[in-house]
Amino acid sequence: MQEPKNLKYLLFGGTFILANKLQFVGDKMVNVLTTKQWFLLLNILDLSKEGVPTVTSLASAMDTSRQNIAKMLESMEKTGLVEVVTSVADKRVRQVSMTPFGMSQVKIAENEAQYFLREVFSGLSEDELALGSKVMLKMMENLEQLKGNFK
Repeated sequence: MQEPKNLKYLLFGGTFILANKLQFVGDKMVNVLTTKQWFLLLNILDLSKEGVPTVTSLASAMDTSRQNIAKMLESMEKTGLVEVVTSVADKRVRQVSMTPFGMSQVKIAENEAQYFLREVFSGLSEDELALGSKVMLKMMENLEQLKGNFK
């Protein structure tokens, strides 16, 4: 992509292009899981530190819809990566846990993903990473405020 004169255009359009390339290349380099599955499993692990994650808590953590998470979990449950059960305390709540097979796949993916992430961020200084992180967080904050207009 050629750098346009309008840097906002680059950040706006580049975000879509970057997301697509991250997913495409990540899916090819991390063989056992798709990048979205890997991200979901990492969120399950993270949320498990505070209790049993639910479909709703995962959707919130990943900033996506419950329907999107439910669809991904349905596919991942069929392949034995996760188990989704109805809460005993509240029949409306669906709780998610990772299976031993899912855990083994996360460990395999982690090794493959380390190389992928190293390559994605190669050549970037700590200052560039810090600045890029600040820009991304500020854009996400601005979008969250805009999202509030549509509730």
